[in-house]
Amino acid sequence: MTVSTTSPPLAPPLGPAGRRISPAALAGFVLVVVARALTLPRSLWEMDEVLFVRAVERFDPLTHRPHPPGYPLLIGLGKLFNLAFQDPFFSLVALSFLSSLVSYVVLVAAFRRMAGGDAASDRVAVLGALLFHLSAGMLVQAPLPMSDPPALMFISLALWAAVVLKEEGSAWAAIGLGASASAAIGCRPQLALAVLPMLAVALWQAPNWRRRGVAVAVFTAVSLLWFVPLVVATGGLQGLLDYQLRQVQYVAKHDAGASRAGRSAIAIGARFIANPWGPRWLSLPVLVLAGFGGARLLRLRSWAALPLAVLSGTQIAFGLLALDPGDAVRYALPGVLGVAFAAAVGCEIAARRVHRPAVAWLTAALVLTVSAVYASPVLEPRASGPSPPVQAAEWAKRNLRPSAMILVTDDLAPHASYLLGRRYLSSVTLGLRRASHRPRIPVYLLSEGESSWKGAVTFRWPDSDAYRKLTRNHYRVVSLSPLPSDCLHQRLRGVYDWEPSLLEAKWRWMDADAALRIMPRGAHALGVTLRLDLTAPIPSNSVTVSVDGAPFKSLEIPRGATRQIEVPLSGSAPVEIGFKSAQSFVPAETGPWTDRRRLAIQLLEVKRIHD
Repeated sequence: MTVSTTSPPLAPPLGPAGRRISPAALAGFVLVVVARALTLPRSLWEMDEVLFVRAVERFDPLTHRPHPPGYPLLIGLGKLFNLAFQDPFFSLVALSFLSSLVSYVVLVAAFRRMAGGDAASDRVAVLGALLFHLSAGMLVQAPLPMSDPPALMFISLALWAAVVLKEEGSAWAAIGLGASASAAIGCRPQLALAVLPMLAVALWQAPNWRRRGVAVAVFTAVSLLWFVPLVVATGGLQGLLDYQLRQVQYVAKHDAGASRAGRSAIAIGARFIANPWGPRWLSLPVLVLAGFGGARLLRLRSWAALPLAVLSGTQIAFGLLALDPGDAVRYALPGVLGVAFAAAVGCEIAARRVHRPAVAWLTAALVLTVSAVYASPVLEPRASGPSPPVQAAEWAKRNLRPSAMILVTDDLAPHASYLLGRRYLSSVTLGLRRASHRPRIPVYLLSEGESSWKGAVTFRWPDSDAYRKLTRNHYRVVSLSPLPSDCLHQRLRGVYDWEPSLLEAKWRWMDADAALRIMPRGAHALGVTLRLDLTAPIPSNSVTVSVDGAPFKSLEIPRGATRQIEVPLSGSAPVEIGFKSAQSFVPAETGPWTDRRRLAIQLLEVKRIHD
């Protein structure tokens, strides 16, 4: 498509002389280099980063090195880079950095051909590549040691090869198309749902069956190079099938189900379509420009851009229908690619309307400046120091006794395993049970979020709208909390988790028949505090407290009231404290709640009383 200020018709495609590097393209390249260099992360941050780094050290998908669907080519490239850098984290960051630079150069070449090939097309190409690579979402996601940057590089190569194949029909373009499409899937297998339709359209546009055959043959050969190692690593075809089936089930349950609970279709759409561009007030003009640009491309029948349109449209549609809105910005990046190109065409249209080519540059510059300012609260701390999980791990190494037990929540388990692997680590439930038998071992809780436990140490990055919208909104605050010995008792039956959370442990609901095992630890008595919450649908409840199976005392607890009881202890043997309530209820059956647990009474405190 030609979008110059003088002539709306289609211009001839670029010839060899049109492949020059224009000053604008070179300036854009320098801008991308500087932006990536200034925003490189200083340490591991997200959970997936840890899993990728561990996989570079040892590829073992069955133990989540990395997580499903396996990312075999990404790990292969990471291992290749690691031969030079000898640091898995730095190797993956270097791979992402190089991927962005290659992607920019290739996108400029691809967009120029898609736009028609004249001077205005050169502006569109540079603007489109910059709008994509310097968008708020890419500023945050592209420098990370993740699968997205290399996959996007190979997608860019495939788009360039597709348009060259359509216009020139060269064998090298067919080879590049097949190899790049396969490599994109090998780096990030989830993208097959968008890359395969793009590939099908590109093959349909190829000039003859011979070139189509070459592309398909190369696609198959390259796919075997990364598919076979994945099959071997998962124990054969049946093992691979089971491995991937578990991932499909998880996506169906979590991404397409639980993660969308309570979100409207408008809210989900905003996360996938608007959030990648930063603040909502900025995304609206970008999307409007993209709308005008897309309409222009459609009106001029710019078929060279069709593979890009299919890729982006498919990815956006799949995201809206089935992907986790919490990670929408990262999932939406292939869709952002198409929007960026259309918005660049829109900028050129605006410039032509006022007969001022500089307007296109100024419009894009304004968008990119606002994007950078908006993303800076995420970029600055990440580039200047370690992430909160790494800060917590380093603090633990310096300050905790080697014998200390560290209870780790699920979201931080990969970080703890990688960063604190020689420490005594345990899951929360198992660790609390073990700690109840080991009174002299200090116990700490490593978890996300602010902690209300006395003596807790908190590590944080600044809160911002950008952090909430451009990331999964995890790992901004991490705490390391010493757990008092009074909390370390063993649950035998009918005792639920701390609420509202373990970090703010205020009560534990109990069923009608509940019991705890307590280690006296030199105490002569236990102070037990019980309550019947105001939300309970019963006016009162009668509770019988027993010691080692023998009834000790009965209490009548009215709704909203708290009762305390002192239970004497003798000796140092473990003691079973039981609670039998006369009534119980299921909140989901008695009110507007979804909780289907059977509840009877709340346990507020079990305190050891010493002389």
